[in-house]
Amino acid sequence: MTETLDSRYKRLRDYRFPEVLMAISNFGKTGTVYLKNWPAEKRIYIKDGKIIFATSNREEECLGVHLLKNGKLKVIQYYESIRLLEKTGKRHGSILVELGYLTQKEIESAVKSQIEDIVLSIFKWEDGHFFFEEAPFRIDEPVKLDSDTVTLIYKGIKKMDSFPQIRNALPLTTVLALSPDSNKLLKKFRFDETEGKIIGLIDGKNRVLDILTRLQGNELETLKVLYALNSVESVLPVDYSKTSKEVMLNAISEASSPDALYKRGTELFMSGKYNESANIFREAVNLSPDKASYHFYLAMSLVNTSMFKEAEDVLIKAIEIEPFNDDYYTELGIVYTKRGLVEKACRTFDFALRINPHNERARDALSGVRK
Repeated sequence: MTETLDSRYKRLRDYRFPEVLMAISNFGKTGTVYLKNWPAEKRIYIKDGKIIFATSNREEECLGVHLLKNGKLKVIQYYESIRLLEKTGKRHGSILVELGYLTQKEIESAVKSQIEDIVLSIFKWEDGHFFFEEAPFRIDEPVKLDSDTVTLIYKGIKKMDSFPQIRNALPLTTVLALSPDSNKLLKKFRFDETEGKIIGLIDGKNRVLDILTRLQGNELETLKVLYALNSVESVLPVDYSKTSKEVMLNAISEASSPDALYKRGTELFMSGKYNESANIFREAVNLSPDKASYHFYLAMSLVNTSMFKEAEDVLIKAIEIEPFNDDYYTELGIVYTKRGLVEKACRTFDFALRINPHNERARDALSGVRK
């Protein structure tokens, strides 16, 4: 089954999930990564470059099932807690504590493990779509992840099982060298003997193929280690360009830049999809609150959905930014008219005409109000 996605979504296969996360982490960005691979839908919440929460629409990734899989909850306990969850609407974790099945500390640990598993499962996707929305967010969740993003990326790649995916990410002819930050980054991990041998062969001369030949072990596992080390930038191709990080970030952020959102919102507005355009313009306003035109088109979208009071507030903000734009006063006067505030409407139309005596829309609207 195919799903229609809006223009912000990009093909995950074209960007590689580990590199997406690493780019966001490198630049300390705050925002939400939206991911879809039908029928799965997931979100990763990132603050200052660190993953703090994740959600999934998959039942097998909910807290109760996660606890069942990990032997922390019995089946009878699961069904009893679900019954109370549906009856009371409380958080599942709170119910499990109230029933005495788990302690608060055990719940907190389980939630963190659940969040981590949701993120790690995405590394196994061979395809899908995503977009990154750089904007502040609010999640009403008491427990948040405190794991290092770099560590999660390394663990996630070690769980990948698609040989073509890993091979394409790291061609056999690639020559790897330790990065300038390798000492600091490598200290984040505990390597086994095999991983240590792999790192020992990274000298700026050996190709990936040379390392595979020298080790003569499980080639897929060796490739995973090399790809993981490369993704977290402990090792880099000898021809690596520092600008590649900026290129990646620009690519994944392009769809959620204020200008891109404004363009998308305008397209939706012109198509008569006012609820959708209002949502897009809200995002643009959040990212660029000093852009009067963003406020103006948000207000126009709101007017067309009969949300006149909010439209009034937004237009006033646009006027604060551009106090001599007669079009803004004209639209504000029309909003006042629709709200039955005739005197305010007349004063506002008058002011628009003082700024621009040739504003026919303001003149016609004023005549209509005075009749």
